[in-house]
This record gives sequence, structure tokens and C-alpha cells, in this order.
Amino acid sequence: MSATPDKLRVALVGCGRIGAHTSAAVRAACPPGWLPLNHAEAILATPGLQLVAVCDTEAARAEATAKELGVSRWFTDYRKLIEEIQPALLSVATRTEGRCDIIEFAATHGVKGIHAEKPLGRSRAECQRALRSVKEHGVQLSYGTTRRYMDAYREALRRFAAGSYGTLQQITLDFGRSALLWTHPHSVDLAVFFSGAREVEFVQATCAIPPEAVQGQVVDADPKVENAFIQFANGVRATLTCAGGLHAHLAGEHGTLTVGADGSWLETNRKATADAAYPLAHERWLPAAAMSGTQRAFADLAAAVRSGDPLGITPEEISLGCDLLFAIVWSSLRGGQRVSLAEIPADLTVTGRAGALFA
Repeated sequence: MSATPDKLRVALVGCGRIGAHTSAAVRAACPPGWLPLNHAEAILATPGLQLVAVCDTEAARAEATAKELGVSRWFTDYRKLIEEIQPALLSVATRTEGRCDIIEFAATHGVKGIHAEKPLGRSRAECQRALRSVKEHGVQLSYGTTRRYMDAYREALRRFAAGSYGTLQQITLDFGRSALLWTHPHSVDLAVFFSGAREVEFVQATCAIPPEAVQGQVVDADPKVENAFIQFANGVRATLTCAGGLHAHLAGEHGTLTVGADGSWLETNRKATADAAYPLAHERWLPAAAMSGTQRAFADLAAAVRSGDPLGITPEEISLGCDLLFAIVWSSLRGGQRVSLAEIPADLTVTGRAGALFA
């Protein structure tokens, strides 16, 4: 199938839940700004894109998804898809294992833009390898840390940057006692997104890791993060807590701003005047969502491929987010000691296994 004029050809690798099939239960629970959530629906909802092929290692699922989406070509080998279809954009919605291989192959075989799900990889070495390939070949890469693309979080960043809250001092992220690779790519990316930092002084964290899951530099589990503290080199601190609610709190010298309940609302408490004793001026508002985070990621990616302008997320930011995940595990394995990113072994591997499932 050839794309119509002025449309970019897009191919999807991975036809599972995040690739093409959002359950009814998830749809019903999603706050504003989250739908369309899966890659296929986001691609189909974005003007200027044409989904031309899908791929899955299970032939029956690939064929059924292609039929469901009205796509004529389906594959079980991503290499064959890329070589035959030569898409401008590639959506990578697979499980984590092998994802970096797909990114590297796509980057070296003519794909211009890639949107890859989180986490990027299972070891620091493979993440760096994939990101190095993307940079060397001038490929635009967006990432499945959906919140940074959502209007609520972008509005919070814009409002805080306007200055009335004072200098950002602390970021607190309430994502519950949740799994490192399944959930916390989102929290560490928000810490990077809001802090604007590119360097880290240290990370200190504790995780629940079954002792039998640790064999050398391999953690055959998806550790539950109990707490984590990140000291950025620009002075901003970020804390990941066990509290629920999926809230992101930004604290400055003159007030606080909270993105609550996964972007459902924004709340501010500010000093009425710079010399006021307490931040008592209170406001809550509901953000308008022009499009979902997943859809905006594809829209931004397409615009960057067409213009050659940089994306709102850089390979360096993605790399930093990946490093923070491994630093959290490494600190926990070292008894909760402070660790620098330079200390993390390149071959430290977290499989993401949780029971019978993998991230």
C-alpha cells in the first residue's frame, strides 16, 4: 500500500495492548487527555499519517489486527517489514526485550522517525547502543513516557516557568509502590521534564527485590520501588514516594503546583505577594485536552521528521531517564547507598519479570 500524497507512511511493530488493543476497562478509567492511548488508534487519529503495515511475532494476531485496522500488509518479522515497506515512521510497541534491536535496525535501514514504548531497554548498555544509533543516523526518536506530551503537564511546566512560583526546588511524584520498569519510566521522565536537568549528582533508593532474583548483574524481576531520591546537578530535587493518586507536585520558593490524578486537574497554592508569610492563594482548574499524549507524540514526531527541527524530547533526556531507573536498582542493591550514574555497571540488567509477565 502506498501512502497518499503529503502523508507519512507509518508501520506498527507490536499488536498487543499498547500497540493496538485498549481494553474497555482501561478506556473507562482514563482521565481526559489519555485517549486514544494505543499506538494504532493514535496514528489513525493524527492528520498527515497513514498506517500501512503491522507486525507481531504471533501471526494470527498480526493478521487479525491488520484486518481490524483496514491495513493490507502484515508481518511477523520486523526486519522484513522495514525492508519491504520502507516506512517513514515506525511505532515500536513490543515488550521490552529486543526493543533496542528494533530501534537500531530501523535507524540503520532508512526509517526517519521512531516512537518507542517505555522502558527503552533492559540494560544500560543496550539503551546506550540504541540511542547512539539513533543519533548517528539522524533519526528522530520520541518515547512512550506519555505524560510529558499531555496538555496538563505541559501547561504545568509553562505556568511554573512563568515565574510566580519562584525557582523550582522540589518535585514529588506519588506513583504508589509500583514496579520499576512497568511504571517508573513515567515518574523519572517527569522529574527530568520538570527539572530541565541533564546531569545528576546522586540517586538514593530502596526497592523490594526478591533475593533469589539477583544473579550477578542480572535482576530477574521488576523491582517494586519503595522510595527514591534524585539530586540533580542544577539544584532541583526529586522524590518518588509510595503514596498513591498519581500526582506530580512542583514546589518553588513562593508556592506549589500539583498535577493531580494523572492530569485530571491542576491545583496551585501561591503567596498572594512575594513577602506574604504563607502560600494561601488557592486555585484549581481542569485542563483542556486538545489531543491525547500518545497522539501528540506522533504528531510531534511527524512534524519533526518533516521539518528537521529537534523534538521536545532529546536522546540525552531519554538516556538520563533510563540511567535513573538503573541507578534506583543499583542503589537498592548497594543497601540504599547514594550512587552516581558513573557507578552503574553497563551490564546491569533488569528483566522486568513480574510473575509470568514481562515489562
